[in-house]
Amino acid sequence: MNTAPQPPKFKRRTIFIKKNLQIRYMMLIILSVLCGLAIMTFELTATLDELFDNYPVLMQPLYDQFLPLAAGFAYKIAIYLLLVIIISAILSHKMAGPVYRIEQTCKDIAKGDFSQRVRLRQGDQFTELQDEFNKMMDRVEAEINKNKQQ
Repeated sequence: MNTAPQPPKFKRRTIFIKKNLQIRYMMLIILSVLCGLAIMTFELTATLDELFDNYPVLMQPLYDQFLPLAAGFAYKIAIYLLLVIIISAILSHKMAGPVYRIEQTCKDIAKGDFSQRVRLRQGDQFTELQDEFNKMMDRVEAEINKNKQQ
């Protein structure tokens, strides 16, 4: 039975670990969604204007009902944007957390503790980077031990 020591488990208590990185990432996502909504709105209004120009009698009842429909549509867009903000915060957290852990490990190594390794949570991004970083540190530590023995 393998009784190797398990790495300590940690849980992040805050969503915004690296605020600047996360806010920039969230803003990119939100801006892309807003651009998509703006294009869709422009296309819709252009189509309705063209229809009204060609068929004014048929389209007048639609225009009379447009404001109540637009208000309901605006509420749905607000809810959609709120969901986009929440999802982008979660996604940015999944990226910023590993960056933070790697930075902290590098700081510990810079202080001279070459036994430090990066330990990310399951499901975090950059697990391949973690593995390569840890392999590199194993090699560095082996070289240090080899030089001490000589």
